[in-house]
Amino acid sequence: MKQFIVLCAVFILLSAMFLQIPLQMMNYERKHAIMFYVNNAKEMAKQEGYYTDKILEELKENILTKMNIDKNQIIISESTTRQPKYRQSKSLDGEQIYIKISVPFNKIIAAQSLFGITNKKRYYVIENMTTSERLATQ
Repeated sequence: MKQFIVLCAVFILLSAMFLQIPLQMMNYERKHAIMFYVNNAKEMAKQEGYYTDKILEELKENILTKMNIDKNQIIISESTTRQPKYRQSKSLDGEQIYIKISVPFNKIIAAQSLFGITNKKRYYVIENMTTSERLATQ
């Protein structure tokens, strides 16, 4: 009987590991898709010199379709560059554009209650900085 109880406990732990593998693959795909969308937005913002409302809305829409979450769950930091920055003759800190975006990941671990992990929101945060390519008119 003792061996049967141990076998059941081991089976439960192993089943949690088998459930984790596909979840890990899904999370990997989602993280890379988010990084791809943020990089695309960064390239558009380089041309404009800042993150326009149109670029940020398109970024949110792309993430929404991939993650299946509500629009107001995506947090774009207030420090995101929303005013034009112009490229000077040499690289300066004043011409760098910045974005920080946080996207919620609901399930990171498959059987989190089995391991005593709470179900609070966890965020995947991406910070990205690049130089503006917008030229100052003279």
